[in-house]
Parts: sequence; structure tokens; C-alpha cells
Amino acid sequence: MLHKVKEVVVMYKALMIEDHKEVRDFVKEYFDHKEIEVIEAQNGYEGLAILDDTIDIILLDIMMPGIDGYEVCKQIRSQYNTLIVFISALSEDENQLKAYEYGADDYITKPFKPSLLYAKCLALLKRNKKIKTNQLQSGKVILDLDKHILVIEENNIVLTDKEFKLIRYLMENQGIVLSREKILDALWGYDYYGDGRAVDTYIKRLRKRLGKYSYYIQTIVKTGYVWKGEEL
Repeated sequence: MLHKVKEVVVMYKALMIEDHKEVRDFVKEYFDHKEIEVIEAQNGYEGLAILDDTIDIILLDIMMPGIDGYEVCKQIRSQYNTLIVFISALSEDENQLKAYEYGADDYITKPFKPSLLYAKCLALLKRNKKIKTNQLQSGKVILDLDKHILVIEENNIVLTDKEFKLIRYLMENQGIVLSREKILDALWGYDYYGDGRAVDTYIKRLRKRLGKYSYYIQTIVKTGYVWKGEEL
């Protein structure tokens, strides 16, 4: 009698930064055919080169050649809010406290059971997904879709209705050049008889709101604007 094999849809992507291949293989083998796909990096430099917005969680060793896990975590936190779980043979409280100070979300000591690691990762990912359901994030900028506020480095910036609609439209179309006419149609409607200067005015206001991240919105000469987000 043939049994139908249940297909598991990969929901998340994990980046494992670990210099010992046997540990990477140990984790990857257990995670295989489950909800979390594992991408491997054998050191901190390689991990930082691979990291992008598609990575949902990072499994990070501490003692690695070239650059240790603490420094990797520090560099990641300067650009991303990606979940980070430290996996280390260092079991002392001071090591764990240091990891949390650098921005860790969890800490597991070696040796460990892959089932426990998987369960912790999945719980963190699902909880994080619920929190972010009503948010848009690009680099250091978070747009709260419920409260109509920008969150930049833990600072809440209240937006007017038109500012909120404009920045949401830009962020949802990241990387796409939007003409002034298209923005006018989307936000002001087809019955609006003004000109593109209204768009320019609101773009100027949004750039002021964004502060040092104003470069996320780039001007395309004689055309319109594009939300570029973080340049990596």
C-alpha cells in the first residue's frame, strides 16, 4: 500500500554562521524537509556577505576565526532587526549576558538537541511574524499600518493621513520608479486637477520625517520618485 508523503512548505529561511561543518550538517539534517530552510556560512565574513532581507533568523556561533560572533551580531544590528540565536559552547552567564547586550534574541549552549533548537527558532519566528503582521519595514524604517506612525530607531513619528498614504505607497513599491502622475492618481484620485508640485511638497515633508534616512526616497529627474530603502 502506497502512502502519500506529506509535503512541507518552507516558510522561513535561517542563516547559520558556524565554522564547524559537522555542527552545520547536524542542524541542517534535522531542519531538512521542515518549515525552516538553512543557509550555511562557515565564518562571520561569509555570513555578513550572504545576509539580506530574505533571511528570517540567524544561528550564530561565537568562537570563530577572523571575526567572532559578538562582532558579527553588532554589525548585523547596525542594519537589520533579524532574529538572532547564539549557539555556543560558552556556557558562563557573562557570555550569555554579553550576547543579549549585543542584541541576541536567544542563546543555546552546546551540546544541544536539534529538536530543541528547531522548536525555539519556530516559536521565535511565529511570534515575530504576528508582531510584524501590520508593519512594513525597510532597513531602519518601520511603518506601523495600524497607528499610522513611523518608527525609526525606537522613535515614533506621527504622520498625517496623506503622509502615511504616500510613504506606504512608496514602500510597497520599493525599487519601482513612480511618476508624479501615478502618485497623484493613487493618492489624490483621478479627479484631482492640481499638478505634480503637490507630490513634491509631500516628498519634502517625508524626507524631513525620515531624517538621516531621507535618502531612502530618491528623485528620478523629470520622472518622479523611487523608494530605494537600505543600500547594502
